[in-house]
Amino acid sequence: MARRQAAHGRVTEAAMTEQTRDQAAHVRPPTIRDVAREAGVSKSLVSLVFNGGENVSEERRRRVLLAAETLGYRPNLVAQSLSAGRRDLVGILVSNLSNPIFADIVGAAKARLSEAGQRTMIVTAQVDDGSGEPVLDRDNLAVLRDLRPAGLITVGTIPEFSELSDLTATIPTVVASAIDATDDTVATVRTDDVAGIDLVVDHLVDRGVSRIVFVGGAGGTVSASRERAFRAAVARHGLEDFFVVERANFTEAGARRAVERMLAAGAPPEAVVAVNDLTALGVIAALEEAGVRVPDDCRVTGYDDSTLASIPRISLTSVDPHNRRIGREAAEALLSASESVQRGREVLIPPSLVVRESSGA
Repeated sequence: MARRQAAHGRVTEAAMTEQTRDQAAHVRPPTIRDVAREAGVSKSLVSLVFNGGENVSEERRRRVLLAAETLGYRPNLVAQSLSAGRRDLVGILVSNLSNPIFADIVGAAKARLSEAGQRTMIVTAQVDDGSGEPVLDRDNLAVLRDLRPAGLITVGTIPEFSELSDLTATIPTVVASAIDATDDTVATVRTDDVAGIDLVVDHLVDRGVSRIVFVGGAGGTVSASRERAFRAAVARHGLEDFFVVERANFTEAGARRAVERMLAAGAPPEAVVAVNDLTALGVIAALEEAGVRVPDDCRVTGYDDSTLASIPRISLTSVDPHNRRIGREAAEALLSASESVQRGREVLIPPSLVVRESSGA
């Protein structure tokens, strides 16, 4: 009697264990082993199917895919790339998420890479330090290093770019919409800042403007490059004695501080050339809060022709750097990278000017 009860207990325990396993299988995400069991094939065959193996019969491939769909299984693409040493994963390191133009560049680059059969992993380079100031996100850089991508595209100005030297030295790297690079960088693809600022200054001078303030010059090499281009443009028009530079970075807050300094020094200028669209929005907001009407009292221009610039209430005159072309050209440069291709190339995309109401159009 005791033996029968013990045996019954073991059977009950085994049944409960099996039931527990079944319940756990419903709770946890399905694995490659679950797919193999459902399809009645080996785990290695399932792996072969999801890794694009060719030596699999159509009938067995169909069974694996049907089992995966039934179970809701999704392969871990990153794990596949790492374990199999695949070279189809490209990292895209974006300076920050606050500037809407980066979405256009990333979208175009990702689309071109997808056409070429390349997968992409998008990682941000900066994080808020808690006080509102951006700092390099070293945790994200560590993730990027662990991924060991086949190539890398950086988008926008990245602080302390030299910290990426271990990546740029070992994998093909293309810089998009920025100037910073290392000796190992395959190419830099960006807008022609000199041509873009020339378009803005020529546009304002053609409208009889002479007293112009440039808001920018801080926050990175692109900002400094556009300041140099502005100084050269006003000198070309003989306006050396009429212009002012108010230093600001690429943020709206920096623009507001610059406007406060500008207005404290005297009457508003006839026009403000902002280093980018986000800065221009900060300039417009600060001017209007101070009772300065745009464009009646002061004209304002930006740079980037972001989606914000075309909003009717804003209607910002802005330089169009053709960001989607920058993204696509960056992807092309990465796809064509090889030992035979000269490194350190610079590809300048000719910009155009989009004139709207903020400059008195």
